[in-house]
This record gives sequence, C-alpha cells and structure tokens, in this order.
Amino acid sequence: MAQIELKNVTKQFDDVTALNGINLEIEQGEIFGIIGMSGAGKSTLVRCLNYLERPTAGEVIIEGEKLSDLSQKELRDKRKSIAMIFQHFNLLMQKNVIDNIAFPLLIQGVSKKEARKKAREYLEVVGLSEKEKAFPSKLSGGQKQRVAIARALASNPHILLCDEATSALDPQTTASILELLKEINTRYNITIVIITHQMEVIQKICDRVAIIENGNLAEVGTVIDTFKAPKSAAGKHLIIGQGNVEEVKVLTEESKLRVVFETGSTYEPIIANMILYLKEPINILYANTKDVNGTAKGEMVLGVKETQKENIIKYLQERNLTVREVVNDVD
Repeated sequence: MAQIELKNVTKQFDDVTALNGINLEIEQGEIFGIIGMSGAGKSTLVRCLNYLERPTAGEVIIEGEKLSDLSQKELRDKRKSIAMIFQHFNLLMQKNVIDNIAFPLLIQGVSKKEARKKAREYLEVVGLSEKEKAFPSKLSGGQKQRVAIARALASNPHILLCDEATSALDPQTTASILELLKEINTRYNITIVIITHQMEVIQKICDRVAIIENGNLAEVGTVIDTFKAPKSAAGKHLIIGQGNVEEVKVLTEESKLRVVFETGSTYEPIIANMILYLKEPINILYANTKDVNGTAKGEMVLGVKETQKENIIKYLQERNLTVREVVNDVD
C-alpha cells in the first residue's frame, strides 16, 4: 500500500477548478516532486495532502487512513506526522532559534526541558548548533530554512511537505538545502514531497515527479525517464523548453532533434563520429550537461536536414541514445 494516495481529488473555488480528478500514489521513503507553472494547482494539491484544504471531491488517504473519515481531533493528531516547510520560513521573529524549534512541541504538551533537548538534537542535524540563541533577524535565508527544517523534524514526522521551500534562496544555498533534505531522507527514511516550479530542483533530488497543468495531472514517472522523454505537452515545455527555447528557434528550415546522453556516452565523440560517417554537416543549436538525481545527463538539440533525419535518428538510437524530434520548439 502506498503511504500517500490521492483518488480522484478535485478542488473547486467558486467557478474555478484548481484540481481536476487527481490520482496519485507516493511510496514510503520516496522523494517525490510535484511541478507546474504558477497557477497550475500544485500548492492547492499539497494543502490537500494534510487537509489544510478539504477536497471538493475524492479521497486523500495517508498510511491507510481516509482523512475525510477523521474527526477534528483525529485529524489534528494525524497532522503531527505530516510536517511542512514553506518558501518564507514562517519563523517567530520574537523567539530565538531554540525556542522556534521547541515551540510546536510545547503546544503538543512536551515539557520545556524535553522540547529543548529535541530542538538541540535537530539543530545539530541541520548544522546550526552554534545559532541556538540567535534571533531570525540575524540569520541568512538559508539558515532560516534550516531552522524551519529542524522545527519540522522535531515532531518526528513520517512525511515532510516542502512548498516552494527553495524559491527564495540563491542557487548555492538552494543546493545546500536540497543536499540536507536528501541526507534527512536517507537518515530518517522520511517521505519528502517537494512542490516547485523549478525543474532543476526536481532533477537534483527527486526519485519521481508528477507534472501538473491547469489542475490536471499531465504525467507522472521517474525523473530520469521524464527528463529523457517527456510525454505530455506540459512536460516538454518544462524539460525541453528550459534554457534552450531561444537557441532552438534560430533555424526554422531544419528538423530539430533532442538527444539525451547517458553517463558513459557523454565522454564519447558520438556527434563527431556521426558527421564523419554520414558526411553531412549538423548544427548544434543547444548543448548542456545536467545532474539528474545524481546521474550525469548530456542534452543536445541538433538542427539536421530533413533528408538525413531518419538516418541520424537510426544512428543515434543504435548507440542507445534517446532521440525525440522537437516540433514547434517544445510541442
């Protein structure tokens, strides 16, 4: 049984359908990404996971329990196992770091001594032991998010929901926070659900990804498979369109092929050898290398003559490369 199940989850706000019949399963211990553009419905979806928003229709099932069947007290108890961190940290500015982390525990009835003991334990986990007496105004954005993560962990959650948790951070700090989340996932086997509009975040840390568009589930799959060959229009815009749309538009009379290289093949002169073999010039419109869930993936968009397109596709596929034609840039 999946740890998190969504069955036909729909959410209406007056005449706006924010979510339209979402069916999704997330396994225990996964780092699962949910991505979509602004207004796609991803933040509504994550709020439905802990019933901060009640679905208009459908069921949310956490660890075998339908949240709709729980009383208010039972729902509050269930939420203790579902922690959440946000883009803007939500720290209490009038309390220092140790008291920010201990505060939710005190509300739950934990003694002040025990709450502070647990707070110090998780401050060490996030690498901020020396900041326990500092106030949030004296912390950097990355440090504030680390405090927020420690506060979330202090309740011993089974599930950690991250709603745009790195969107307010610079790239270097984002990388360090993602690495911390990965360490937490490995150390505590906590299921982590990451909501973001940044594909690089998904590629860096997630095992699987769901793509949301206009309240609909466009596609779901492993991050590596989705990067190699996105199936939906939304997936193609997010994957193929990121960073290379302008380059792809340069030539309009040639066919355009997107090629994904595996770890080993990124070091082989496959394109050079192909040019020599076919005796035809090929335009490289875009090229990049990405870290996709710990695996190096090369990516190219090639401009090729229509008469050579099939030969080129065959040549590359025979060398176990993923090749897809790019039509109208990302369609």
